[in-house]
Amino acid sequence: MPQEQYTHHRSTMPSSEGPQVYKVGIYGWRKRCLYFFVLLLMILILVNLAMTIWILKVMNFTIVSKTLTNFLSLLRGRERKK
Repeated sequence: MPQEQYTHHRSTMPSSEGPQVYKVGIYGWRKRCLYFFVLLLMILILVNLAMTIWILKVMNFTIVSKTLTNFLSLLRGRERKK
């Protein structure tokens, strides 16, 4: 086999197309799926925050009540040790 079969010849004619432009990014169904997952994540975050706030309101949690409860439990513990 001659060596010429394995060599690639470039044409010396100038190309009229110019440089090739490659698209960079996400297109088609992948983009739709990505938007869907981002939307789903945002909805889950909002539901999580809403349920957390609802539970805090229903259980009557406040900074003052939590601090007072801890303080009273400490006092009761000291009284029992005496």
